[in-house]
Order: sequence, then C-alpha cells, then structure tokens
Amino acid sequence: MKKTIFFLLLILVTPILASSLDSEVDKYWGARRQIVVIQQKEFTKSDKTELSLLGGIVPNDTFFTSFPLGLRGEYYMSEFFALTLNLAYNINTETGVTHTIEELGPGLRYIEKTNYQAMFGVSYSFLYGKVAFGKTTLTYFDTYGLVELGVIGATFTKGQAANTDTHIAPAASIGLGFRFYLTQDISFRFQTKQGLFMRASTSDGGEGGIQKPFEIALGIGMLF
Repeated sequence: MKKTIFFLLLILVTPILASSLDSEVDKYWGARRQIVVIQQKEFTKSDKTELSLLGGIVPNDTFFTSFPLGLRGEYYMSEFFALTLNLAYNINTETGVTHTIEELGPGLRYIEKTNYQAMFGVSYSFLYGKVAFGKTTLTYFDTYGLVELGVIGATFTKGQAANTDTHIAPAASIGLGFRFYLTQDISFRFQTKQGLFMRASTSDGGEGGIQKPFEIALGIGMLF
C-alpha cells in the first residue's frame, strides 16, 4: 500500500518539478541569448501606384552631356512585378568635342542630340530587406531590375546650327535600381539604365548606327 501511495505521489510531483526546471532553464538562456524578433513587413506595394520624380546624367555621349529630368509611374501588380511608364526631357550641354568641330568649319558639323524619351516597361523586385536603426526604427529597401521599350525624340544638325531636323526612333533599355523607403509611402531611389536607339541615317551625312546612352539617376517617389 505504501509503495502504491509513493508511486502515485511521484507521478503527480514529477511534471511539476519538470515544468519548474524548464522555466528556470528558459530564464537562464533567454537572458543570455537576448534574441530579437524582427517583425514582418508593415505594408505592401501590391495593387498600389507609385509616382516618382527623377533627375540624372548621361555622361557617355561624345557631343553632349545630358541631364534627363522626368516623371515615372509604376503600378504594382504584386509585391514583385510592376508596369512602368517613364517620361523624361533632356537638358543638353555641349562638350569640348562639339566646340572643336565648330572651329574646324560649319560644313563638318553633323550632331545629334536626344531631347526626350517616352518608355513603357516592366520592373521586377528580386531582393528585399530590412534595416534596423537602434531598437525603435525599422525601414525597408528593395532592389529591382527593369526592361523598357519606347521612343526617343532627337534633333540633328548638318552644317550651320540653323539647318536642323527632328528624328523619332524606337528605343530600348535595361536597368538596375535600388529603392529605400523613408516612410511607408515615400521612397528614395538610385537607378542606372543602359539604353539603345537608332541614330538618324540621311543622304547628306547622317551616319546612322546605334547610340548607347548610359544613364545614372536619383529620385524620390510616393506610393498611393
């Protein structure tokens, strides 16, 4: 009878002792590990529209240094894919090469400059992350790739500067960008693009060929 009572007490007490021991072990290791749990993303881009103002530079043109200023719209079909529309106007400044050609003689002058671009494309956000500042602030960033098709508008000059004509050509570009969210709605972005378009080919000296402008841009955007 005594053995039966002893075993019954042992069965009842063992879970209590085990629970108490587990609790003490958790407290001991919890205090030393100091595990911080990162919360899930507080907002999403899916089904939202983002408008951005962008300004940049195209440094690899022989005759002009271009400063594209534009407006970019994006509609996010999901967290990863977006449809994009980019409209930009170029502010162009002549390089030293252009001045040298003008000094050699106006008849040698055949120069083409890009004035604007209108591009439609798709972007894909392939890398997403979070950055913690201290223990109170958590911000987000993503990296995206971009493919665009559209048109550019250019002016080309043969001989005297007054003898000019316009040229509209199909264009394409691929790009890579980084977006850093200052708030849930406002983001800062850095973007590079490699473009391609056909230069004007004319009977009086237009060489044609492919122009390859490389653009570096900064911008700020807002989600709606």
